[in-house]
Amino acid sequence: MPRRLTDAELAEIRRRRPGVRASLACEGMYLTAEEEALFEQMDRDRLTPDESAQRIIEFSRAKRRKKALASS
Repeated sequence: MPRRLTDAELAEIRRRRPGVRASLACEGMYLTAEEEALFEQMDRDRLTPDESAQRIIEFSRAKRRKKALASS
């Protein structure tokens, strides 16, 4: 069974999130409600950084597939 994030690790991720949002906003990038929900779900699941990266990749691929199907 993979290791889950500790309370301290999860708290640090949540502490940094507003800064990440601000940094993205400086680049003109804003998270959608769906993307915010993805990050909240990853917090609840206490995913490790590698697991989170995999979940983001899956999310992105599904979103692209959906967009491709809608445009065809």
